[in-house]
Formats: sequence, structure tokens, C-alpha cells
Amino acid sequence: MIKKITALFMVLVMVLAMTACTTTETPADSPAATDGTAETPAESAGEAPAASGDVPTLVYYEFGNQDVNVRTDVQNAINAYIEPLIGAHVEFQIISSGDWSQKALTALQSGEKVDIFFTADWLSYVRSISQGLFTPLNDDEGPNGNLLEQYGQGILESLNPAFITGTQFDGVNYAVPTNKELCVPMGWVYNVKAAEEVGMDPSTITCTADFEPYLAAYKELYPTQYPFLTDGSWGDEPWVPGAVSNLNGNLINMLQECDENGNFDETWYSVWETDWNREHAELMYKWMQAGYIDPDSSLSTYATTDTFNAGNFLVVPQPLKGNNIKGQELVNASGNPDLEVNEIYGQGKYVVTTHSGGSMLAIPVTSENPVKAMQYINLMHTDTELLDMMLYGVPETMWTFAEDGRVEILDSQWYSAHGGAWTMGNTAIQDVTTIEDPEKNQLLQEYSEDAIPHPTLGFRYVCPTELESQWAAVNNVQDATNRALLTGAVDPATTIPSYVEQLNAAGLQEIKADVERQYAEWKTTQTAE
Repeated sequence: MIKKITALFMVLVMVLAMTACTTTETPADSPAATDGTAETPAESAGEAPAASGDVPTLVYYEFGNQDVNVRTDVQNAINAYIEPLIGAHVEFQIISSGDWSQKALTALQSGEKVDIFFTADWLSYVRSISQGLFTPLNDDEGPNGNLLEQYGQGILESLNPAFITGTQFDGVNYAVPTNKELCVPMGWVYNVKAAEEVGMDPSTITCTADFEPYLAAYKELYPTQYPFLTDGSWGDEPWVPGAVSNLNGNLINMLQECDENGNFDETWYSVWETDWNREHAELMYKWMQAGYIDPDSSLSTYATTDTFNAGNFLVVPQPLKGNNIKGQELVNASGNPDLEVNEIYGQGKYVVTTHSGGSMLAIPVTSENPVKAMQYINLMHTDTELLDMMLYGVPETMWTFAEDGRVEILDSQWYSAHGGAWTMGNTAIQDVTTIEDPEKNQLLQEYSEDAIPHPTLGFRYVCPTELESQWAAVNNVQDATNRALLTGAVDPATTIPSYVEQLNAAGLQEIKADVERQYAEWKTTQTAE
């Protein structure tokens, strides 16, 4: 604890020094300037900062909620800390999930200078690779050499090797995965106070439909509120999340659950031709008509965050992590001290591709400082002080250490702005807050130990050139209809038949046949290994 407090005091001193100066000068004899090798805080103590001249700034596109005015203060604190270590600064661009495609992916595809970029199997990872947007990180013959081996030793030492191999594409790493849980089942986060008000017994909830009488009771108590928060998420969805990379809407998929004998159904389904999707859409439409779902839920700009943070809800579908960890993270980010939540699980525990690659950081090909970018990512896997500032903001101003060594948040603006602990480097070495289980990080690691690998684990579909027009057409069709069905905005009785007809006319069946072909070929290679 003394070591941490001393380090944080030094950070504050450096922040004051930075804000008092108009220019940054760095001597030429810094180790980071000569060979680019990152030093640990202990090794760099007493060393001169980075090379003379301007300090490069790493532009970091961070998945989050919204930008905030305190971002500059947090950046100043972080930059004072990392400059002596890697000779670089960082600038965060916080992009919300609703704006990610339009702002983040567009910036990436248009060739803007970006140095660190959040990506995931569910967020265009494979697509970005196929478009040549990400730098290979372990290419001995590449222009940057093997960045992982040269500048990412802390990453390689801290990660389970399955993370490295599980996120490779054709044997190459294009992003560094976050060290987090490998199993993330869907379920529901519910408002404890609201559940008590409507007499809901969580142990009786086995599926989405079981919430109906309690939603009705909540609506009677609070006629102007919408108790079921959804952006199209589905707490007991039967499908493997993101089984076909970058095909929006889970339009072609495989069932996730195994049977009582442990056998999986490896059939690829057109999901909107199944009873599972039809029945769920019918329920959502019924609830929309009853006023349980916000009429704006079908809009791409709608997010559940504000309503959740205010505590004006009964239940919201969420990906979960065990032990009410996700619920507590959402409470922390809400800034609402009166909000208490708990969790109900709607899926079993399976390890799937999109969760092994569910949170990663890539270095775009437009980066002018790929070595510095890798050094920064490496610090995110080895340096608790840096991670604490990235998570909680400026020490002693936005947070402090409580007597038991956990973090007491004094100002939640920054913590509410970014995507959360699961997006940042290494959850195993992050400090936790006073309202979280002290063993949270250990519990995250343990939660996945008994999870069952799904047969699709490691499969990443790549759309061939000859199907690109069908791919674009299918995604365009789903953009207009998929979320509307999943949030109850349209009548499934008339919409689903038309939707399926449009999807098939756009080329869904040709894509499905190719998915089946690629999966069969991939399975052969897995059997051979």
C-alpha cells in the first residue's frame, strides 16, 4: 500500500509540473528513446525521460459511454506517469456503442491516424483484418518485426496462452486480448428495490416470459416508466453469440446449449425461420403494446444507460460474469448510490469465439508509432498504477485508497465515461472499488474454469469476394428490421414473413451454404490437430 501511495503522490507532482510548463522537453539518453524497450516503474526510477524533441501522442479509440470534460485532467495524470516509462503520451477518443460504426470504424477505414483501437469478435475484428486495417503483431518478417515478442513480454507472461492462440487469424495476432473471463453467459440484471415492490421472486424466473406479471405490476406503480430495458438484447437467447463474424443480427447461427448427454446440435439455422425467434419477437411486441418497453428502443441511437442509472426499471438483459460482478460494475458506473441490483442467468456456461476475442486492442496500420503503442498496451497488462488511473481517473481527486486497500470513488465522471474494467488490459491486476468483492478479480478468473467449450470455439467466418454484394445486401436488410423485431416495435405476424423473403432475396441462403462449407472445412483441420 505504501508503494502505491508513494507512486500516486509522484504522479500528482508530475501532473503539476506538466500543467505549469508550456512545452515538453525530453533528454536523449532515455532507454525508451534508444531502443523502444519499455521499462518497469522500478527500473525507470531515476532515469531521464524520453528522447529530446516532441513526445509522440498515441491516439486511443476507446469503447465507452460518452466523452467528459475531465478527460483532459485524466490524460495529464496518465501522461505524466507514462512519459518516463515509454516516452509517449496518450489521447483518448471515447466512442459509445451506438456511434462506434459511424465514428470509430469510419475513422479507421478512412485512414485517420489511430494508434490503439478497441476491437472484438463481435465488433468487426475479422472484417477489419480482411480490409487490411490492423497491423500484424507477431510477424517476424513484417515492417515492425514481432511486436509482441519484442515489446509485449508482459502481455505474453500475464495471459493464458489460450487467449493468444484463440484470437489469432490464420496463425497471426492482429490484436491483444484483455485478460478477463472467458465465459460470458446472457441473463438479466434486475433492480432489487423494484423487485421487492412488485413481489418478484428471482428464483422463479427461468425464461423471459416469466417476468410478465411483474412488469405489469411495475407499470401499474409507475405508469410513465418502461420496466423492461432492451436494445434488442435477449437474456435467454438460444444462439451462439456472434457465431458468424460481422453478420449483423445473428441471422445465421447454431444453438449454444448442449443436451442432457452433452451433445451439441451443429446445424446452422436461418434464425428468423425458427420458432425460437418468432416466439421471442411475439413476446416483445406484446410488451411494447403494453407499455413495458420504451418506444425508442428500436432506434440505433437509443441506449439503456440513462434509465438504468436513474433506477427507473425492473430488469435489463445483460452479458454476465458470475457472482453479481457485472451488476456491481453497472452500479459503479451509474453514479447512483441508491441503486442495488442482482442477476439471474438465462444461459449455461460455454466458451465461444466471440468471448475469447470479446475485448481486444489492435494497432491500426495508420499508426505512426506502433512500437510505442505496443509498449503502452504492455503497460496495461503489467502496471496496476496505470490501470487504476485509466479506470478511476486522477488519484486523490477522483478516487483514493480506502483503509482496506480498495478504491473509494470520489468523483465518478471518468469511471462512468469509459467502457469499464473488461476493456482494459489485465483485470487480474486492477484494484477494485469499496462496493465490489475484494476477491472480484480472482472470481473472474475462476468463473470460467468449469465452462464447456462450444464446438464453434475458434471458428471465424470470412466472407469471400464473390459473396460480398450479398453480404452487404443482407446486412442492409437487417439494419431496417432486425432490431425493430427484437424490441417489439413491429408486428412479427406480418413482418417476419416479409423479412425472411427479403433476406433470402438478398442472398442469405448463399451465405448460409458458404458458412456450412467453411465450418466443415475448419472442423476437418481441428480433427486433424
